[in-house]
Amino acid sequence: MRKVHRLVAAAIATVIAVPFLFLSPAGAQDSARIHLIHGIPGVDVDVEAGGENVFEGFSFGDTQDLSALAGETLVGLKVKAAGTDTVAIDAGDVALPASGNYTIIANLDAEGTPALNVFENDVSTISAGEGRLTVRHTAAAPAVDILANGDAAFSNVTNGNGGTVDLAVGTISATVVPTGETEPVVIGPADLPIVEGESLIVYAVGSLADDTLTVLTETITGLHSTPDQVNTGNSLPSEQGNLLAISIVAGAAVVGLAGAGSLAARRVRA
Repeated sequence: MRKVHRLVAAAIATVIAVPFLFLSPAGAQDSARIHLIHGIPGVDVDVEAGGENVFEGFSFGDTQDLSALAGETLVGLKVKAAGTDTVAIDAGDVALPASGNYTIIANLDAEGTPALNVFENDVSTISAGEGRLTVRHTAAAPAVDILANGDAAFSNVTNGNGGTVDLAVGTISATVVPTGETEPVVIGPADLPIVEGESLIVYAVGSLADDTLTVLTETITGLHSTPDQVNTGNSLPSEQGNLLAISIVAGAAVVGLAGAGSLAARRVRA
C-alpha cells in the first residue's frame, strides 16, 4: 500500500503544481489517462485505501488525476464523510485499467442516491474543421433532451448515459429540458464552443428537486491529428448554468473500472 500511497501523493503533487493543466501521453495505447471527478454538490469526502486516507477534503468541483495508478489495485477502497470514519461507500479492492482514456465521476443517480459512473472517452481522430461534443447525464433528474440552437441534439438521455457527435467548428447554444418538452429549461442556455480537434465533454450534475442542477466540463485536445499530448484540466461548476473553462470534477466516490463502453457507464451505488 505504501507504493500506492506514494503514487497517489505524486498525483496530488502534480495537481497542486499545475492546478489547471494536466499533461499525459495521447494516442498511446500502452498508457492510461484516468481522471476522477467529484460531481455531488455539497459533499466533502475523504478517500481511504489500504487503511490510509489518500485524499482528504475532496470537494464538489475538485478533480484528481489517477493516471499514475494505471494498472494498480487500490486495496480496501472506502469513501468517508470528510474528517470522520463514517463510510459512505465501501468499494473493496479496485483494479484500475493499464491503458485507455477514462473519466470516473461520482454523482447522484436519478433518485438522488450517490452513484459512480465510469466512461471511456472517445479519443479517435476528428476530421478537419470539426470538433466533438459529448454530453453525459449524471444528475438526479428524469430523462432529458439536450437542445442545440433550439433543436434536439440528444433525446431521451437517462441518468448514467450520454451521447457523442462531431460538429462543425462554431458556437452552439445548449439547453437541457425534460424529454419531449421545450420547457422548463432546467440547465442553460449555455454557449458551447466547438473547437477544431477538441472534444468537449459536458456533465449534467446536481439535483432537480434540490435546485442544484448545473454543469461541469472537461476538454481533450489535439485530436485533429496524432497529438503530442492530451491537455485536460479543471472546470468550475457554473453558478448560472454557463460552462466555464476546462474542467473535471471529482466525486464523493472513487471506484473501479474493469472496462467500460465508450458511451455506456457502469454504476456502483453506495
